Amino acid sequence: MPYWITTVRDVRRITPHMVRVVLDGDELAGYQVKGLADDYCRVLFPHPGEDSPVVPVEIDGKEQDPPGTVPAPVRNYTIRRQDPDTGEVWIDLLLHEGGVGATWAAQAQPGARIALGPAHGRYQPPEDARRVVLVGDATALPAIGRILEELPGGRSALALILVADAAEEQELPGRDGVEIRWLHVPDPMDLGERLLAEVQSCELATDGADYVWVAGETDACRRARKHLRHERGLPAGAYTVVGYWRPDAERWQARYDALAEELAAKLAVADAENPDDDDYDDAVDRIYTDAGL
Repeated sequence: MPYWITTVRDVRRITPHMVRVVLDGDELAGYQVKGLADDYCRVLFPHPGEDSPVVPVEIDGKEQDPPGTVPAPVRNYTIRRQDPDTGEVWIDLLLHEGGVGATWAAQAQPGARIALGPAHGRYQPPEDARRVVLVGDATALPAIGRILEELPGGRSALALILVADAAEEQELPGRDGVEIRWLHVPDPMDLGERLLAEVQSCELATDGADYVWVAGETDACRRARKHLRHERGLPAGAYTVVGYWRPDAERWQARYDALAEELAAKLAVADAENPDDDDYDDAVDRIYTDAGL
């Protein structure tokens, strides 16, 4: 996988808990994006006290960290914007206790260096969708902002956004046909249940004119996907659900690592037996649930 090492040109505080970093466009010449409004990428951060992140290299045909180095801390972040004229990339980082990206962003200054991997996205409403329904917490705000910014004429939108309080609300692109509802959830531990409740209670068109995009706490997103597919009966392509974070990420990762070989075998079977993406997602959910994940 290629990586682009780039320099921070500017740091902006969007809300008390959201920081935007603007990355040097000249250094991102040829940067690979999928071009979808929820494009995200791997971000490699430097270790504390270092100026630049460790970037994997190809050794004997395999991507590895350079000998004698410690792998760089890495997280996935949404591309808030890629400026078509300057090549600048904006990444918005939510500040929260203990996060790798959040810790870096809280201290970031112009001149800091990070590395980006290629970007991928999943937001793909059908061409005939007349409205997009967006449900997400603060971690989904960068994608929601870009989706609204790039919303084509003739398509309306409803955005249901969960943030801690009024101070975390952002200026978002708006026009006729775009409705933004800010929902205040002060306790982060309540975000998952509230997000799921908003998906379950949301009124959707019965003629298939709506496309639903949901992002936020991963367990709630898994349940939201099952609700949209099995209880609402939405067809494939009418929804996209993306889990962004877990409150118990370390426990989950330790459990996953302990079962990695067994899970890989089961996932390979599921992939072979379920060519349909939605059937495969159902199979993956069952595998993870049975494994306590």
